Amino acid sequence: MSIKPLLAGVTLLFVLTGAAYADSYWVQIEANADAARKVATKPGWQGSMSLGYLATTGNTNTRSLNGHALAGYKSGKWQDALSFQGINASQNGVTTAQSYELNGQSDYNFTDRDYVFGMADYLRDTFSGYRRRTSEILGYGRRLLSTATQQLDVEIGGGARQTHYTNATDSSEFVERLAASYLWKFSGKSNFSENIGDEHGTNNTFIQSITALTTNLAGNFALSVSYTVRYNSNVLPGFKNTDTITSISLVYTF
Repeated sequence: MSIKPLLAGVTLLFVLTGAAYADSYWVQIEANADAARKVATKPGWQGSMSLGYLATTGNTNTRSLNGHALAGYKSGKWQDALSFQGINASQNGVTTAQSYELNGQSDYNFTDRDYVFGMADYLRDTFSGYRRRTSEILGYGRRLLSTATQQLDVEIGGGARQTHYTNATDSSEFVERLAASYLWKFSGKSNFSENIGDEHGTNNTFIQSITALTTNLAGNFALSVSYTVRYNSNVLPGFKNTDTITSISLVYTF
């Protein structure tokens, strides 16, 4: 695979987040946005780009593409992260899945284990009934476990969520958020992560779990396998409450 498309994606990400420099330490900790941003211990910019593609021909013509970009920045007590994820799938020329999600979070660490954070999330997933959903959360986080190989963070917060459905209806509500992220670096080149978040509002409860396994291949390239479960308690008629995503991606870190 040529790295030119990956470098082009990195350039686009820099337009959003500013100039950056490479840090190979990210290779060892890349798993997903929630886990990785909490263990970027070195100052400056770090990040990754991942791409997964699958195509079949013959009796069934299918295509699926998923991409993920992550940038993290640490300066003093501040730690920032920006991630983007896109998914597109088609069968026999008909689009069957398409979603885009952008997430940003800033942490202020007032002790070695405690921090306050502000985060914003944007989701577009018309195949799940969401023309646009945005949320803004403020909260408190604490690192419960911090060793050379394992880290566990928990967060609690509250804020607002605005949802625009594909049937032209809208809703706005206050939400409470509980989340936990766990990262286990079980070897020098591989790590396992589990991230779960619960965003509860009066109109809908959204729960997301991301399980990932990442192993370094060579240099700045790694292979990542992840399984995502998304659950919405209330959905439009004709839509399902639960979505799952299985992804195998090539990861390039910088």
